Parts: sequence; structure tokens; C-alpha cells
Amino acid sequence: MKKKVCIIGVNYSYKILFQSLKILKNFDILGIAGRKKRKEFKKEKFLYYTSWKNMIDELKPDLVVIGVPPKEQEKILEFLLIKNIDFLCEKPITNDLKRINLYKNLVKKNSNKNLIDLNFLTIPAIQKFKNIIKKIEISKKDQIKIEWFLKPRSLKDKLSWKNNPKKIGGEINNFFFHLISIIFYLFGSLDISLISKKNNFYIFLFSSHNINFEVNFFTRSKINKFKIEVNNRNNKYSLNNNSKDYHNNYFIKKNNSIVFKKNFLKDKSRIFASKDILNLFLKKNNELEKHTNFNKGLEIQKKIINLKC
Repeated sequence: MKKKVCIIGVNYSYKILFQSLKILKNFDILGIAGRKKRKEFKKEKFLYYTSWKNMIDELKPDLVVIGVPPKEQEKILEFLLIKNIDFLCEKPITNDLKRINLYKNLVKKNSNKNLIDLNFLTIPAIQKFKNIIKKIEISKKDQIKIEWFLKPRSLKDKLSWKNNPKKIGGEINNFFFHLISIIFYLFGSLDISLISKKNNFYIFLFSSHNINFEVNFFTRSKINKFKIEVNNRNNKYSLNNNSKDYHNNYFIKKNNSIVFKKNFLKDKSRIFASKDILNLFLKKNNELEKHTNFNKGLEIQKKIINLKC
């Protein structure tokens, strides 16, 4: 039997999440709620609503997929947790520690599957790099270097919530959230502290009882560079991406040789990345689910708030 789905949001939700759901075919998309009805909706079979509450009350979905700005998402999450409805949400979640505690308390009373769309974790090269790290057993003797240099496309839209920390935007809530999710996926949960910040160039320290390393994060770069490098005894392994596509063109090097390179379909990388997260509502993948569940998102968001940067 297909899972009944409702979608909240008509921008990212329709362009990415709706297309991801269609690929999987085991979802029955009943309705979509948003402020503006799009011309493209005429060819679709779902019902259109201007009230997400009315849509959920009338259609009674098994799963709600959310793709709206974080300030709008906050109230939706509380409603769904109280109603015990499965959901997929987006990051960032909130900038309020009280709300994080509220969500945590509601999750304790909730046995449903609640996931966050941390779709970088479905990138083939990142999953492959995790397998490599498992085998080499990293310790404090190993050197780890991490850097992400980029210039977000959203900077062109000065009115976008993505550029406004008061609306839970900004590069730390948006892009650094993804980077933390990747680091925790690869190395486990770590403490994070801010070493320095100057002109949108951040240096963070990630640490635990057995490893510590610095992370360079720069969001006004003229070049695109993503690199996680691990020097382990006689070998050096690195995960790399030097392209403008955040979800494609990753490759792994062992010493100076490329040993792995695999891409999603061109121009559909985000659709296929989110598809694999949505597939968790259909099939078990304990490792991926562990790092994309709502509690993991709350853990990352709390660490971001406590950084105060």
C-alpha cells in the first residue's frame, strides 16, 4: 500500500521534494499547501490548499513533507509532533533553545519517524569515505584537515531569509549545518568551539576524547573548494569537490590517485539526494537514519546556537 503524503511549501517543496517523491513511486501525493498556486500544478493530480492545517485535517496523511522557511516551519513541527504524524523537515530548525527543549520533550512522547533532509549524507563519495574511515580506525595520532570555501548563490537575493540570521538564516545556520552533519556522520558527535572569525572566514575546533582537528569555513570565496583530508600512518585519504554543484562532482583520493568518483544525474543532484532520504520512510537503513533523524538535527542545531557566531 502506498503512503499518503501531503507537502507544505510550493518552491523547494515542489521543485525538489515533490520530484523526489515521484521517482520513488511508493507515495501517493494527496495535496500541497502554499501561499501561491503555481501554473505547473494544473497538470498534477494533487489538491491545492492555502492552509496546511486544513489540508492535514482533511486528507489525514501518513507523512508530511515540509519545505518552507524555518520561521514558518517551527509551528508546523510542533503541530506534527503533537499529532504523531511522520514528517521530513528542513534545516535549520530553530534559533531558540527553549523550542529545542520543547521539541525534545514532544519527541519522547512520539513513536513516529521524523527525519531531517540532510541530503549531503546520501552523496555516494561521502558514504564511500565513511567506509574508508571505518576501516582505518582514526586516532589522535592521525591528522585531519577540513575546509569548505564557497560563495552561496543565495547572496544575490538580499531579501531572502537565507541571508538573515533573525529569520534563522545566515551561512552558519544554512551551510555550516550541512558541514557539521557530514563531520558527525564521518567521525561521530564532537564538541565544537569557535577559534576565530574574520570577514566571513571561520576557524572552528572539533574535538572529543580521541580526536581533535580544525575546520576552515569561508563563505565569500572566489573559488569553490570542499576537502576532508585524513593522514593515517603511511596513507593520505581525501574527499574533494572543487565544483559549484554542492551535491555532485565529489571524488576520493588515496595519496595522489583518484580511487572513487560517482555522480548523481546532471542537473538533478538535489532531487536524487533527497530521494534517498525520503526512501527511509519505505526501507530500513539504520546507519543513514541514525544521522538524519530529527533528534540528530536538534543536536546539531543546539551546537550552532551555543557557538553564538
